[in-house]
Amino acid sequence: MTPIGRQIHNNSPRQRGFTLLEVLIAILVLAVLVGIVFTGFTSVTNSMVMAQSAAEMLRSRQTAWRTLSSSVQGVYADSACLQPEYQLLGTSADGAFGPADTLRFATSLPMRGANALPGITKVVTCSVVDRSEGGEDLMNSVPVDEERPSAILLIQEEPLILESDDFGVPSDTDTSSVYEQGIPVASMDILYFDGTLNEWVEEWDSLSQRRLPGGIWFKINFPRSEEERQQAFAEGIDLQESADLEFMMSLPLGREVEFPFPDFNNLRLDADEEELEKET
Repeated sequence: MTPIGRQIHNNSPRQRGFTLLEVLIAILVLAVLVGIVFTGFTSVTNSMVMAQSAAEMLRSRQTAWRTLSSSVQGVYADSACLQPEYQLLGTSADGAFGPADTLRFATSLPMRGANALPGITKVVTCSVVDRSEGGEDLMNSVPVDEERPSAILLIQEEPLILESDDFGVPSDTDTSSVYEQGIPVASMDILYFDGTLNEWVEEWDSLSQRRLPGGIWFKINFPRSEEERQQAFAEGIDLQESADLEFMMSLPLGREVEFPFPDFNNLRLDADEEELEKET
């Protein structure tokens, strides 16, 4: 018989906790699993970033090629290359990331955009500018990548206005509409084929040459990070020689032309005499 006041002990088995070694093993396994998951997540994230960067570069390549090639195919100038409105002017310059050339020409293609005037020849200007030089609306439409700083390939289109009211755009027509398109680039180098020298030159002025070049050669590089630049340099890649986008366009009006266009009305002779009188 159990004495009065004596405690009755529970016969259930004693509950045992985790030892320190078991806790450490569990933490180690958890750390390994977290590391594997994090590595996989990082790999997927990097792959997405690389795919997005490649897609962005592809889109920029297609936009630049489609816009420039279509406009250059319609390059137009008067037969004697005397009218300044039709001047093809290519200048060479350097920017923060390499060549930053500028090209201005008239093309027979119509204007683009909702405010375009039908049947009017346009003037196209392609230049590499700093982001601070563009308008606010244009800069907002151009994506920004902090790791890949860039300039802007600014393509402007505006109606061609001749000095004479008998041709071109009437004087009372609203020509204030200008179509602009911006593409992030690092550099743009443009060369022009001289049929007389049979070689490519860095600049061209159709008014002084009295003719158009036989072709135009575009070399465009797109933004890269410093790591990507160093990698290209380590692999022996010259970004100026091996551009991201490189294409040549033949100009029908200047192809195989070694001398100025025929001037049956002797306009060129009169213009040369006027220039000679100014110099003297």
